[in-house]
Amino acid sequence: MGSSGTDTYEPASTDPVLAGVRRLTLLADAAGGGDEIYRGLARELLHTPGAEEVHVHHLAHELTPALAPVPGSLGALTAGAVAEDELVDVYLAEGEGRLSYLAPRSERPGGVSWVASTGRPFLAAEDRELAASLPRLTQSGPAKCALLLPVAVRGDVQAVVVLVRRTDSDLYTERSIELASTMTEQAATALALVRARAEAGTDPVTGCMNHRAMRRRLHEEIGRAVRTGAPLSCMLIDLDNFKLVNDRDGHAAGDRVLREVGHALVGEVREFDRVARYGGDEFVVILSGADLEAGAAAAQRALARLLALPARDTSPGIGASIGVAQWQAPMGPDALLQACDAALLRSKRTGKGRVTRATADS
Repeated sequence: MGSSGTDTYEPASTDPVLAGVRRLTLLADAAGGGDEIYRGLARELLHTPGAEEVHVHHLAHELTPALAPVPGSLGALTAGAVAEDELVDVYLAEGEGRLSYLAPRSERPGGVSWVASTGRPFLAAEDRELAASLPRLTQSGPAKCALLLPVAVRGDVQAVVVLVRRTDSDLYTERSIELASTMTEQAATALALVRARAEAGTDPVTGCMNHRAMRRRLHEEIGRAVRTGAPLSCMLIDLDNFKLVNDRDGHAAGDRVLREVGHALVGEVREFDRVARYGGDEFVVILSGADLEAGAAAAQRALARLLALPARDTSPGIGASIGVAQWQAPMGPDALLQACDAALLRSKRTGKGRVTRATADS
């Protein structure tokens, strides 16, 4: 998943609450989705109030694209089942370990339902209370106590966080509950910011359009092409060997590369063209009024611009493979992007670092 540079957990040297709030605030400034926010919250809760496990019950009726787990995760793969199933993430080992499972919404634990409906915290500290409120928790092993906290975004409870202790029933004092509540409220603020950015159509890492805004704009441009008969082209850019940057230098360095690429592309194309982060290390450029030849020429200039960026190792600049396609009736956004992707794949297969035009049978 993407990262903001806060993936390495460092215990606070000053006030742990203030330090934790600051980390969550910084995470809000760069997180690409709710998945990163919840992982960061779990780290803080496993450290400051000292939970042994942190369970996050995502409420199915509130799970929105802006706050849902990242594409490719279990949550994303079950988007079509959110009306029936709810995703539960279990964080262990300072947030580095995570298990996920789906639970039928009809079997939502009583304690989770109560917190979701009231928006109030709940502490279960007796065996009978734990069994009634969180039956699955007690079935997986002995538990001493559990603190349930709501994650409310814009007044709606999006998730219920459960701080579990299996060895110490005296942990959750009034002070520790206050600390955990402060952390959870800060995470909710971060989630609200992520949602606002998604609604505004901006990718938080690169500052370019996000995927949703790109598809909306592409649909509008196709409508304009239908009405006016003007050409429309699109390029799909995939950075070559980008995984090596993340593996060698870390995700924070990878994010810096993505920002540089986004800025370079915006600076290269025309003012009325649009640059979007398609996902991962892929970018889309929508070229209004450009036919295939003009689109390919723009792609060559974009490739040269990326290669001119400062080198990060022995290779010059940032390498990329590009596929270019021109819209043809009756193509919709998906068909046009698929044509770009087919051309991009040929660029990759023939040696990378090149521009390939879509063919008539793409």
